[in-house]
Amino acid sequence: MRDLSRRAVVAGLLVAGVLPARAQPATRIEIDGHRMTWNGQILRLRGVAMGDPVYIRAGRSLSDYMTVATDWSANCVRISVHPGHWRYDRNQMAALLDADVQAARAQGLFVIIDWHAIGFPGMYQPIPPPEWGLLADAYLSTIEDAADFWRAMAKVYGNDPAILFELWNEPVTDDHHWVSDGAGWPQFRAAWVELTAAIRAISDNVILCAGGRWAHDLIGAAAAPMDDPRTAYAWHVYPNEDRDDPDRWFKSLAGLAAQKPIVVTEWGFLPDGLGDLTGGLDDFARPFVADILDGLGLGHTAWCYSPGATPALLAADGASPSAYGRFVRDQLRSSAAAEPLILAPADRS
Repeated sequence: MRDLSRRAVVAGLLVAGVLPARAQPATRIEIDGHRMTWNGQILRLRGVAMGDPVYIRAGRSLSDYMTVATDWSANCVRISVHPGHWRYDRNQMAALLDADVQAARAQGLFVIIDWHAIGFPGMYQPIPPPEWGLLADAYLSTIEDAADFWRAMAKVYGNDPAILFELWNEPVTDDHHWVSDGAGWPQFRAAWVELTAAIRAISDNVILCAGGRWAHDLIGAAAAPMDDPRTAYAWHVYPNEDRDDPDRWFKSLAGLAAQKPIVVTEWGFLPDGLGDLTGGLDDFARPFVADILDGLGLGHTAWCYSPGATPALLAADGASPSAYGRFVRDQLRSSAAAEPLILAPADRS
């Protein structure tokens, strides 16, 4: 167990709003139509989802962030916080999160902080299987829980413009509703407006909003986007969504990629095995990268930099990439060679 004494105290004071924030740097992420920019250049976030510091990253070294920045050629990571862990011990959770965030920022990586809620209050509220070793309420969140978390994040990280806030991991109204039709968007949008207001009272960091169907359905968002001018959209894509429909991804995007920035904060596939995540290079990975990620110029963080959380980017040794991980690493390297890879140096003032 890491020594949390000093970090826990500092993080607790920051979360409580006791310590003052630093001055706002001049450079920030700007939203220009359907693109993000940084210092006047088009900013495309490309990297990996690291999981959360308590569960998926338990026992892992902070040197992972150097590896993904240097060996994997990433410029962005996504770091998750389970609602149940925040409720259980917010000071310890804040300290662990801060250690990962600072390790990522020291490498010049942009950071997406993700409130890793699944479902939606009063509708679908999933309980993880006991054998996973997660808290029974790990994924469950009220809107008040999320607002409390985002106010704390805005106080701590609101002066670092290289950090983005992903409001809600995977909104779901019905776990049997496997169609993109925008049906849940009015409820989600009202909640995101409330959470955005909580953040905007403190910070102007870029916000990422998701649609329904485990963050895959952006039809409602395309029809009635958020009013906040510094909002972009999160999208999750796996092989199981509309697997046999040749136009599947474009239907769920509903033209939003031509209006607003989109970051695919989770995507991935299992090249071997059975189940919903199973997909091959030719029937999922290559066309998704070519037609969607590169074709539309979307930002993306592949799930998940772990040997256990599937689809796993790491092999069983916890260090070398899996077959899926090799594909993602090669894709990140080739993308960095073909396009400018913009980094965000940490503010050391």
